[in-house]
Amino acid sequence: MTASQPVREKNLPAQSAPSTTRVIKTTEVKKKQLINALNHINFKEETVTLVFHGASPEGSVSLEATPMPVLSDYPAFRFLHPPAPSLNFDGLTGLIIPDGTGQIHAIPTLHAATQKGLSIALPETGQRLQGAPSDARTAEGIRVHFHQQGLVFKGALTALEPGFFQVSLTPLSSHYLMGLTPERDFTLLFLKNKANLFESGARLIEQERIGDSITLTFQPVESIATHHDNERFGKKAFEMIPAPDFQFSHPLTRSLQTLAIDSLSAVGLEFTLHGESLPLLPGMRLDPAAISLGDLYTLPLTAQVTRCQTTLDTKGLPQTRCTVYFLDIELETHRKLQTMIHKAEDRNVRLSTPVDADDLWRFFFETGFIYKSKYRLFLNNKENIKQTYHALYSAPTEITRHMTYQDKGRTLGHMSIVRYAERAWLIHHHAALKAGGIKVGLGILSHMLHFFYDTFWHHPMGMDYLICYFRPENQFPNFFFNGFREHMANPKACSTDLFAYLYFRGEPKKAMNLPSGWSLSPATEEDVDTFASHYEATSGGMLVDALDLFEHHAPAEHLAARFRDAGLKKERELWAIRHNHRHVALLIVNTSDVALNMSDLTNCIKVCITEPELLPKEVLTMALNRLSDAFHNAKAPVLIHPLTWAEETDFHFQKQYYFWVFNADHRDDYMQYFFDVLKLTRPQAS
Repeated sequence: MTASQPVREKNLPAQSAPSTTRVIKTTEVKKKQLINALNHINFKEETVTLVFHGASPEGSVSLEATPMPVLSDYPAFRFLHPPAPSLNFDGLTGLIIPDGTGQIHAIPTLHAATQKGLSIALPETGQRLQGAPSDARTAEGIRVHFHQQGLVFKGALTALEPGFFQVSLTPLSSHYLMGLTPERDFTLLFLKNKANLFESGARLIEQERIGDSITLTFQPVESIATHHDNERFGKKAFEMIPAPDFQFSHPLTRSLQTLAIDSLSAVGLEFTLHGESLPLLPGMRLDPAAISLGDLYTLPLTAQVTRCQTTLDTKGLPQTRCTVYFLDIELETHRKLQTMIHKAEDRNVRLSTPVDADDLWRFFFETGFIYKSKYRLFLNNKENIKQTYHALYSAPTEITRHMTYQDKGRTLGHMSIVRYAERAWLIHHHAALKAGGIKVGLGILSHMLHFFYDTFWHHPMGMDYLICYFRPENQFPNFFFNGFREHMANPKACSTDLFAYLYFRGEPKKAMNLPSGWSLSPATEEDVDTFASHYEATSGGMLVDALDLFEHHAPAEHLAARFRDAGLKKERELWAIRHNHRHVALLIVNTSDVALNMSDLTNCIKVCITEPELLPKEVLTMALNRLSDAFHNAKAPVLIHPLTWAEETDFHFQKQYYFWVFNADHRDDYMQYFFDVLKLTRPQAS
């Protein structure tokens, strides 16, 4: 139906209103099945409900009764409690039989009755109502509110079927019914006990008037908008073998639903509703929910239904393909889920699983990651470095992730990231053995990019930015990282800043006071603001935001505490050099475990000079001597920006490093660039 089609209207004679509001998904039940259901209740020694309408001055009456074994054409029932003497048995109009997560409703005919019980004739068919909770027997109290053109409409949800649902309006709302514009889609708010359950969209397709009561029939929207809609690269979803289950509590009835998952990704999943499954509506929040496989694992999460598409199967019966996206999931739980996804794509890829220490160190040496001059720095700290890498690779942590490609018991490729700031992660340790070929190196990079792509939405993970240090002469990162920066030509999407790199041999014992007029003291917010303004004018990049220098997201101590919980160290202090109270340079002092990053770029002093023409190299040397006591090595790694200051003052440095920052808001642009430069086929959204 299109929005321009008219709404069907029905006017029916007044009927007796049902005693309760029921949210239903119905299927027909034959007489034989009614008999079997009654015998099942007798076997369990439980009860059914007999409903009498117009049977007393109070209106309808419901009586609990125990069914006798059905061995004849007239099933008999014994009342659980004696009925009122005034009860009119001829008012029998309903039989409700509990049936798993639903109920079977039938309209019987009275055969005989006494104060102790009665017998009935069963109809040829009844209706099974799926989803009514077994304790309440009905899904009462689901209210629906919506408004249009300043008018507020309130009603009760009375039916839920694949492809439509019905709302019975309150008398006051039905009075204003003429104010509705059916051509417009509606946003409806579902509530229970005054608590908001969810919102969903729908269009009105039918109005049914029964006396003074009005029921509206709505066709739900097929999907709702999500933050994934604008992503050009769809989620990687896989059919898992064996298929795990998706378990959730239905938002309307709170009944437990268990359905096999058709496809699973790191951000959502799909499943199909068949037969007696209670329908879902886009917008429904599923909480609690979990992905499980028997008693092997259970991954708890919160999800939202985003799409429901109803079609007919080969037998002409309705089936609904549902898509849900994850709203909230614990970090460790999400890591386990992502492990499953990456493993489904490539059996040799492992995400943050324990790595054999000897195989890992052999890999680092064999790939040349630890070359001769770098190994010289390891010699005095071998035991500490071994302990650091045991903490990094023996068990998953909140502040590290690593990807390995292992084949025939050997690590052939490796890439790792570490949480460097509150909202930024550092890419480092990317290498592959020649025996694995370029396919392994690119494959690991691709998996890590997809890991990042599928994780950015998870706010606790803090992946607003990716950062990386690399040398200009290193072809691989220049091609894939700096190349993207040149391609975008937008420093708020991707930026690079060139630093001089040196090992500073500090002499803290010889540290002297700075010359008259100069000072070194902890940085204030004003110092950070001065540097940020200068950096914006000269670079325009994202260093300040990526490193969260203003600590807008959280104090640096919060991240330091996470590292301590993981058995690691990473701390940060900000210092400022001033001349006659004028800010000249900001010094970012990072101290971490030795070789947490093998180039010690997590364990260094970053010097960001705001007034290059004012700063003599002697003053910086004195300041570095003062700060170098934070480093236990004989030499402290130092990065200086701008590089031109070090060149013009002849401040000796050994290397140059780019500091690369990537903004996650442009993840689609990077993925497109990655696939374009490699001439790969872009994966389609599932």
